[in-house]
Amino acid sequence: MRQLYLNRAIAEAVAQEMKRDERVVLIGEDIINRGGGMSTFLGVYDQFPDRCLDMPIAESGFTHFGNGAALAGMRPIVDLMFSDFSALAFDAIVNGAAKFRFNSQGEACVPIVYVMANGGRGAYTGGVGSGCNHSQCVEGWFQNIPGLKIVAPYYPSDALGLLKASIRDDDPVLFLYAEGSLGVREAVPEEMEPIPLHHAAKIMREGTDLTIVAVQAMVPTALKAVEELEKAGISAELIDPRVLIPLDLEKITASVRKTRRLLVVHEAPSRGGIGAEILSAVTQEALRDMKAARVLGAKNIPVGSGFAESLIIPQVEDVVRAAREVIAQ
Repeated sequence: MRQLYLNRAIAEAVAQEMKRDERVVLIGEDIINRGGGMSTFLGVYDQFPDRCLDMPIAESGFTHFGNGAALAGMRPIVDLMFSDFSALAFDAIVNGAAKFRFNSQGEACVPIVYVMANGGRGAYTGGVGSGCNHSQCVEGWFQNIPGLKIVAPYYPSDALGLLKASIRDDDPVLFLYAEGSLGVREAVPEEMEPIPLHHAAKIMREGTDLTIVAVQAMVPTALKAVEELEKAGISAELIDPRVLIPLDLEKITASVRKTRRLLVVHEAPSRGGIGAEILSAVTQEALRDMKAARVLGAKNIPVGSGFAESLIIPQVEDVVRAAREVIAQ
């Protein structure tokens, strides 16, 4: 085992897959000089200078370019830095990559991965915040688009294994790593196999009274909340879905059937978020077994800068309060 930061895990996954498959190319801004705008690809250019392409500040253009490379037989990784910038590439992702397989009646595939930092740093108090144009969570923007897969890890080991699987996948994948977890370090095996994108949910803590499904930056927040609830005699089961599409509905539903209560926590605003979709899917499968359910998300306002971000994003005390309310129903 070795200690690995999240940004190093991403770089390692990309380098290993580029070594494994010469069709893998890396596209984005500042790839050559800075290892990407978020320094998530440090060292990759040094190993594969012919397959790392610096792009201008033109997300729409180079995302379409990546789609074309995928259709031509390459396996591009497109770095969009902040997930907020995916709005500029929306046409390429939604009206292009997501539909090429369908429109070609299955003859064309688009093995492309869009890598981006998702959310902000509001789960971490201390005044660090990236503001309303660099802190949004975009999984809700894309969840209603058939043809896309959405991967959303928090921990370095998960990022390493899931990114390797995403690069090998034959369909377009949005790989969303949590912006606030860039400085997170974890013990990671020397050799890490790909983590399959199907049935990817991970039970972080077992419990009997309540199921908490926490997405990305809310996982460590929910872990602290589970510890606080345990002191009060409440046994909460915590699940990190890790992959949002395809969602591991089987594992989540089995947990809810056991605890009979569900709380979904995410960093995005509650309205129209992935939490409502998870709750809906579980309800359709296990309504007769459920006593209560709720979604907890950010306040319905643009994300503020600096310390204001932590006032908008759910904190430990918010998760504890919501869990108690679900238990009381």
